Amino acid sequence: MTNFRDVPGKVETLGTSSGRFTELDGLRGIAALAVVVSHYGGAYNSRYPNDPMAFNDFSYGAFGVQLFFLISGFVILMTAFRAKRPSDFVISRVSRLYPAYWISLVLAVVLIYAFNVPPFKPSVPEILANITMIQRWFLLPNVEDVYWTLAIEMQFYVLILLLLLVTKCKISDRLVRWGSVAWLLVSMAVSFWAGPYSRGISPQNVDTPVKMVLNVTLAEFGPLFCAGMLLFISRRDAKLQPLAIVAGIVASLNAGLLHGVQSALIVLGIIAVFTFVVMRPRTRFLNFAPLQWYGKISYSLYIVHATLGYVVIHSVWPYVGRNGAIFVAFAVASVVAWGVYKFGEVYLTGKLKSGLKSLQLRAGSK
Repeated sequence: MTNFRDVPGKVETLGTSSGRFTELDGLRGIAALAVVVSHYGGAYNSRYPNDPMAFNDFSYGAFGVQLFFLISGFVILMTAFRAKRPSDFVISRVSRLYPAYWISLVLAVVLIYAFNVPPFKPSVPEILANITMIQRWFLLPNVEDVYWTLAIEMQFYVLILLLLLVTKCKISDRLVRWGSVAWLLVSMAVSFWAGPYSRGISPQNVDTPVKMVLNVTLAEFGPLFCAGMLLFISRRDAKLQPLAIVAGIVASLNAGLLHGVQSALIVLGIIAVFTFVVMRPRTRFLNFAPLQWYGKISYSLYIVHATLGYVVIHSVWPYVGRNGAIFVAFAVASVVAWGVYKFGEVYLTGKLKSGLKSLQLRAGSK
């Protein structure tokens, strides 16, 4: 769950009387389910046109990724405000992300080689690069396609870490405001420049120099992080709400420049829903128990579902048909994700965090 009680400044109680913003967990659940349904429903259509999975009923669920980035902007800034030392932030992120990620990487490699999952078999150097989670920074392939978003998250974390180092853990609302303005301006300039190269398909299909500029500046996704951060501090300073809205508009504009009008409208709708939720004291339907459960396992579900789902659907399709195969894959992915959550996100994260904290104390980290 997301807890706001330790955030400096006045932040009103969210979600429940305990100060836990359960709505964010509901949104995470929706985002994860949307991505899974999109992949199982048709995201393989372009890559595997002759595969029995090739149907395209649920393609828009892929925009759940944009919702994840909005949530990250909101929550990671909160985490940064709570950090007393930069190393606190590093420990929080490393212990939170890597244990489950490494489990998913091992699972993916085993499945790829055991079941000849397309489109490629990663080499040992590629697998080793994937251990870092930042292989995308070096234009190396992801063992799991969905890992691309994690490298983007890591870029955002590095930016926040730099701010913590420069400000000695005293990030101000003013710094967030003006830093966001600068990032929005850069992202717009890069998107206007790169838009013609993307041909409305994907900026990852453009020539490498253009791709590198897009990746380094996070021109497409940076405004989503900005919108999330600005909405967070807008809860205690209403004067920043217009700037948060501008950030959302820029995110929509950049999506349109790089992918087309349809993408722009979908991103704008996602931002509008997110804004509605986080600026209200409570949104009841997001506290629906199944959504809360999927929100809890959303990270594990996201990182394990792709290759696992491909293998399950490909294996059972001849026996249970299209819809049955999707249902079985969804059930299997949910169970596996729950196991990864319990062992990776709860048990191993706790162990890793304790170990890193001990190292921090011994090193007298500042």
